[in-house]
Amino acid sequence: MIVKDFISNDIPYLKKSDTIEYALLVMEDYGVRNLPIVENKKLSGYALRSLLESLDSNLTLETLKYGSEPVSIDPNHSVISCLKSLFDNQFDILAVSSKDEFFGIVWSQDILNGLGNSITAQSDGSALLIRCSVFNYSITEIGRLIEAEDGKILGLWTWQHEENQDIDILLKLNIRHIDNISQILHSNGYTILNKINQQSDDLFEERYKSLINYLDI
Repeated sequence: MIVKDFISNDIPYLKKSDTIEYALLVMEDYGVRNLPIVENKKLSGYALRSLLESLDSNLTLETLKYGSEPVSIDPNHSVISCLKSLFDNQFDILAVSSKDEFFGIVWSQDILNGLGNSITAQSDGSALLIRCSVFNYSITEIGRLIEAEDGKILGLWTWQHEENQDIDILLKLNIRHIDNISQILHSNGYTILNKINQQSDDLFEERYKSLINYLDI
């Protein structure tokens, strides 16, 4: 599945004329850490909650400094690329644009909610998305590292990149908290792209339905 399938109209984007107070209220209402600022259908930058909280709430977003090329994603890119960009930037919201034209936003929660309803996805556990070179890919080695931390693999899906020799691996694990497993895999040369610790059954069921619909199953 691709990014344009997840463009959302549920969350408003911001304008430079909006006040910091208004921006923080919207972020609080939707439980997000950032929102895009858009003028004349062009992405200007992002408002970050962590930054705005230290500023005068009566100021407008016009007073913020904006980078020359704010991060965005093409509507025809894969949701895996989108998740990677969200994770890298510690964003909840990512602008969708192409050739400087703004199309809308994608929300990490929408992606997570949209990725499938398989039996494996609905079972207890957590999700981990990792990357390695196809030459270093070994399910036996990955399984050994996970089992060393008392985890087991309940499901595994892979995607190989056409443009290079990297392979992305989505793992469904049987345990709820996977920070230790993430650290072990990272120390053994695997790149951690995204992880979802199951905090409660309802929360995980909502968020886990993310990483699977990319397979279109």
